Amino acid sequence: MKRRALAVAVGALFIAPAAHAQITFGNEQLGTLQVYGKLYPQLGWSSSSSATAPGTIVSNLVSTSPTNPACPATATGCPGTNAQPRTTIDVQNSYIGFRGERGLGTGLKAIWQIETATNFDEGTGTWASRNSFVGLSSTTWGSVKLGNMDTVYKEYGDTFSMFGISSGNFVSASNVLSHIGVGNNRSARFHERRPNSLFYETPTFANVTAGFMYGPDEAKTNGLNANLYSYGVKWDTERFYVSLHQEQHNDFFGGSNNVSTPGLTNVGTAGAHSHDQATRLSAEIRVIPNNRIVIDIARLAYKETGQTNGAVRFQSYEHTNWGIGYELTVGAWGFATQFLQGGQGSCQLTAGAGCSTEGLRGRMLTAGVRYRFDRQTFVYAIGAALQNDKAARYDNWAPADPSRGAEIKQAALGISYTF
Repeated sequence: MKRRALAVAVGALFIAPAAHAQITFGNEQLGTLQVYGKLYPQLGWSSSSSATAPGTIVSNLVSTSPTNPACPATATGCPGTNAQPRTTIDVQNSYIGFRGERGLGTGLKAIWQIETATNFDEGTGTWASRNSFVGLSSTTWGSVKLGNMDTVYKEYGDTFSMFGISSGNFVSASNVLSHIGVGNNRSARFHERRPNSLFYETPTFANVTAGFMYGPDEAKTNGLNANLYSYGVKWDTERFYVSLHQEQHNDFFGGSNNVSTPGLTNVGTAGAHSHDQATRLSAEIRVIPNNRIVIDIARLAYKETGQTNGAVRFQSYEHTNWGIGYELTVGAWGFATQFLQGGQGSCQLTAGAGCSTEGLRGRMLTAGVRYRFDRQTFVYAIGAALQNDKAARYDNWAPADPSRGAEIKQAALGISYTF
């Protein structure tokens, strides 16, 4: 019996690659093991210019004048200075993964996945740093997973994903579409992976699927409870895709962590709480073969309560971000472009103080071309121009920390191999 099981597993090793890109061992009775991954290193060039000069009149949520003696005028990231141009070789979010399933009868399966980012340009990586979970899947009741996973908001929306290489890359729409723009602290982002989370997804009925995620705060204190709720519904057919999804962050302080005017933050204030929420509508039109139009519109709101009485503190900031993208495939060639805008929005401060959002708008244009050798391998060229208004700090430059108001230009040549 053991020899027969081994023969099945070895046979699967040679048969599966012809049907799928991944290599699969075993079968549903024994349990399967699938090895998969995507590697996409690239040679890139980046530059920054037009940082806002100190003293410029901007939103009073931010400051363009150095207030810290440790921030001299020549330092990177200080007001009015531009990060130096750079040439880099990066692997973005390249990954390797292992997953499997085993039939338990009556349409029920045990499922698991361990996925790891691999920084093979530096020889580093963290085990299970990407989507990793164990769960159960039923054709009748849907699936439930426990682990470290993308939120429903991230998974159901922002579907453009240029050539499938935008994750961790400067062309990712999330750099504008899912961020606050007041600063570049990640506590305000709505495009993340949540550790220690529970994810439930319904079966698909008439092309409709719904999902729900809960991420508890394992470090909860008597005063703060930084938990997360993410949920949505999607309708997916051959020609159309539509999704409506929402995510809520409690006590993340996405607003306070990004305002830079001294004294406005509520972080560390006893009794202060935050409630940040993003709501997004995403759609794809795929009526014409090999053509795809993608549209996203998102409303992001950051609200805080429990501020110090009588003091001027951050209370709220809301703005609307949107994007539109187009992708065309002609034989082995692929072409893609996307435009995104972060809205200027509106804000409130406590104690009756006025609040201005002047200069908080941002825009990004991306474009790319791809040539595919086969279904697993292609080369690509991509570029992006991100323009911040004088108060904004949208940031798609991983190796540097661009200043407020900076215009960031980047280009890269790369190769992608999927297995």
